[in-house]
Amino acid sequence: FQRWALWFYKNDKSKTWQANLQLITKFDTVEDFWALYNHIQVASKLSSGCDYSLFKDGIEPMWEDRRNKCGGRWLITLSKQQRHTELDNHFEPENIE
Repeated sequence: FQRWALWFYKNDKSKTWQANLQLITKFDTVEDFWALYNHIQVASKLSSGCDYSLFKDGIEPMWEDRRNKCGGRWLITLSKQQRHTELDNHFEPENIE
């Protein structure tokens, strides 16, 4: 089984980048993923600049982790109106292409 870690970044400008990064939990089963997914804040309700990161356990969501040197980041840009009407649909795992 592969363990995964869900991280949350809170955009608090009074703190350092690393201080804003928090490990929420780790999981290793599909059932645990869905239990977690169904209880976290939906993407459209997050404050501006906040985000989730999903990484294999042991890999930190930062460029300084050597295992991320060939990695990337997916970003989606939406208008404020689209953020309220479409963001959660883009965030649904079954809608990710």
